[in-house]
Amino acid sequence: MPTFTRFGRTTIASWLLGLALLGGCSVLRDGDTDVVGAGNGRLPEDPPGMGALLTVLPADPVVTSDGKSPFQLDFKVLRGAEDITGQAHLSIDDERLGHFEGMTFHGNPGQAGKSIVRAQLGEDRGQTTLTVRLQVVVIAPGAPADSPSKFGGPNYSKRTPEIAYPPAGALVPPNINELEFQWRPNEATLFELNLVSDSLDLRIYTPCTKAGDGCALLPDEKTTALIMQGGRGQKMALSMRGAAPDGGGVGSTAKQALSFSENDMKGGLYYWAASIGGIARYDFGLRGQKAEAYYGPVRAVGVCVGCHAMSRNGKRIAVGMNIPGPAMMRALDTGTRTKLFEVGPGVIAGSNFQAFTSDGKYLLTTEYGGLAVRDGTSGMLTGKNPSLANATMPDVSPDGKTVVFARSPTLCIPPLCPNLSTEKASLFTVSFNADGTFGNPTELVKSAGENNYYPAISPDGRFVMFNRAAGDSYDAMDAKVMVIPVGGGTPIDLTSVNTIAGNSWPKWSPFVHRFKGKSILWLSFSSRRPYGVRGGTNAQIWMVPVEINSLEKGLDSGYPPLRLPFQELNTGNHIAQWVEQVDRAPCSVTDMSGCGMGERCTDGYCVPVIQ
Repeated sequence: MPTFTRFGRTTIASWLLGLALLGGCSVLRDGDTDVVGAGNGRLPEDPPGMGALLTVLPADPVVTSDGKSPFQLDFKVLRGAEDITGQAHLSIDDERLGHFEGMTFHGNPGQAGKSIVRAQLGEDRGQTTLTVRLQVVVIAPGAPADSPSKFGGPNYSKRTPEIAYPPAGALVPPNINELEFQWRPNEATLFELNLVSDSLDLRIYTPCTKAGDGCALLPDEKTTALIMQGGRGQKMALSMRGAAPDGGGVGSTAKQALSFSENDMKGGLYYWAASIGGIARYDFGLRGQKAEAYYGPVRAVGVCVGCHAMSRNGKRIAVGMNIPGPAMMRALDTGTRTKLFEVGPGVIAGSNFQAFTSDGKYLLTTEYGGLAVRDGTSGMLTGKNPSLANATMPDVSPDGKTVVFARSPTLCIPPLCPNLSTEKASLFTVSFNADGTFGNPTELVKSAGENNYYPAISPDGRFVMFNRAAGDSYDAMDAKVMVIPVGGGTPIDLTSVNTIAGNSWPKWSPFVHRFKGKSILWLSFSSRRPYGVRGGTNAQIWMVPVEINSLEKGLDSGYPPLRLPFQELNTGNHIAQWVEQVDRAPCSVTDMSGCGMGERCTDGYCVPVIQ
């Protein structure tokens, strides 16, 4: 049977007092303390209508269930001292949790979360919160059916596991699809993994599945969905205990924080898998798949594909061919992979670094010793060449009005610098006009002998992320990720990322997310840092959130990075180019000519077959 917990109770007087304290302005800003609803769950940002305030009882109930059986919960509605139960209409915002039949809520088994229950009678309104909390035990393959009974012994510290991944304090997108737990076992051979949030108490019992110098558990799809659902928008406490199949002493870890953002990741990500010489793609709109091969030596007819750029709308991609360069650059329609035009090859005309405007109307290329501007569809040059001399590594703001680029003090004209790399580079911003021309550059970050390179503008247009290293601008082992306001200021050292050096090719996700009332920007980068117990020396794509209000104050948010799970560990991966939407080739059941190997026609578009 489910159990019910009730807490908090409010009155109309207490609500009026809260309203008086709020005063005439109730706008919340990033950095403000989160406002918690009054005892009946009414949230300040959702004030009552013109009618009376209704009280919904029980106030803020918490339902605890094993997730296997449906449950029911009766509600009562008051208007002042008047009982209007049966006259009011009740509803719940998150219908995934269940539905109302009259005054009775019918919960759906296996669902967890927190939502608002709303009451209405004419112009009169009220609300409370309802939390459905699941208590679930999972026996993983290889663990004894009676595993829970093995953890009742005395404390034995030598059986205390060491959690290696995810890192303490991590923030996880709730649709990341996979989240592997890794630990070092010490003397334990049987383990209990405990995840606790407001809406979930999950215990997983598992043996040690060997991975690297420790153990790893990748929960099945059902359990992963439970974790993500029970964590969305919440903080979790993660802890482990170690024991043995024959019982005896138990070692216990301290609890560490693990949080989940409110918003799903959207759009897609295209990255350079250097070990296979091609571009791989991951679509966050699909569930459970690994990255799919997008454009490689087979489609490029024997040519190794490298550095690439995307329009933010996902309609255009430009790829470097036979890198390093200066190399030929090929522009494609992303969905159909149809060639639009090429630049080069040639000692002068080749381009290694390019950037589209958000809509793909223009493509900025690095050719003729600087930035040139081309039509994004035809490839025709606009203006003189170069339009901006001795400039490289461009990025365009979301509104298309600002370009940021790197510039070395030494004039870089092939073949003097055949790889179009930078040394001791400073960063500049410059206005970009509707006719495809530039204004006058303004120095954003001045080099004091170090190299500043690979700049990228945030999706809100307010910040520039870039690399800083002593020298090499390809994959420097001392590279740091830095952030600076687009209007200038002091660069922010993202110390949570840079605790381990060697972080290159930083890029932004195209969306602003929310967590605990704060606006979040996600950024990705390539790093050779160890992946928990699995270690590894190949560069992988990692991701970390930063809070906008922290950046405004010149601070790092402090969240540790996460490895994006859809990558192969045996490839070196770079340049995670994000797009707002994955553009796919159209198809039909009678014409799948646009679909590649491993794709099928679904709803009129070529999509990968999910294993």
